[in-house]
Amino acid sequence: MNTWNSELVRSAFGRQAFGYITNLDGEIRLNSPTLANVYREIAGTDAGNGALLLKALEIAKTIPPPKFPYSLPTFGYVVQWLSELGKSVELEGLLQYADTNLNPTWEKGGLFYPRNDQPIDESHRWRHMDRFTGNAAIGYARLNVNDGQKIMWDKPWTRDILARRPWIDGVDLSQGVDFLRGQWNSEENALVLTIKTWDGSVVEVEPTARNLEKGIWAVYIAGELQMCVEVIESNNLTFRVTAGEVEVDVVVIREDGEGAKLWIWSKSEINQNQLESG
Repeated sequence: MNTWNSELVRSAFGRQAFGYITNLDGEIRLNSPTLANVYREIAGTDAGNGALLLKALEIAKTIPPPKFPYSLPTFGYVVQWLSELGKSVELEGLLQYADTNLNPTWEKGGLFYPRNDQPIDESHRWRHMDRFTGNAAIGYARLNVNDGQKIMWDKPWTRDILARRPWIDGVDLSQGVDFLRGQWNSEENALVLTIKTWDGSVVEVEPTARNLEKGIWAVYIAGELQMCVEVIESNNLTFRVTAGEVEVDVVVIREDGEGAKLWIWSKSEINQNQLESG
């Protein structure tokens, strides 16, 4: 709903989160409906009262659990909601809670949170984990940015936009390489990547930068110039990079703009003292 009615969504956040998302002694918690409703009843508008939250907790412990466990993917919905609205304090708090209490598990480079049908523990701390939340929603919330869905709604990538934008080809997950960043900066005429291997192994890959404009393009790996090539007909540039446990930054940048020098030799042939334009 934030994509088409942001004013309503943002104005309602405080009322909707009240009692469900709380901060107790610096720990952000997502509370069960039972605890949240008790807290709402006794706290009134006093949302920051830790003593009342503890009182609500004692009352909630005396209330029998619902006959049908509250099993919707609530945790996943909430962290996605927080990420879309840019609520970084609450989001980071719940992600930290998940990493501390909800059994984060790595398998072949992928992070997930195993299924747990228990809604809460004896202290009313969140324990429930469904497949949607554990496999997708938490990961989405980590990657999303403020107004992420809204940006895609307001400024969608069209066929024409993608037809003009450079992109990387020739690397896939089967090679054991993760892309931590991939960005085309149109103002700088630069394609920026950050890669590493998920298992700490060392792998040499050959990415291809496609859809480049004709001109002189340079490839920098970990801040060092590796090659400079004149792209004429193919609009493509292939280069080698070694990925390992440490993140590696790669920049493919057009070097024949105003004030830049035209270098068309390999790194070994370039006099480094002459490189003034970077």
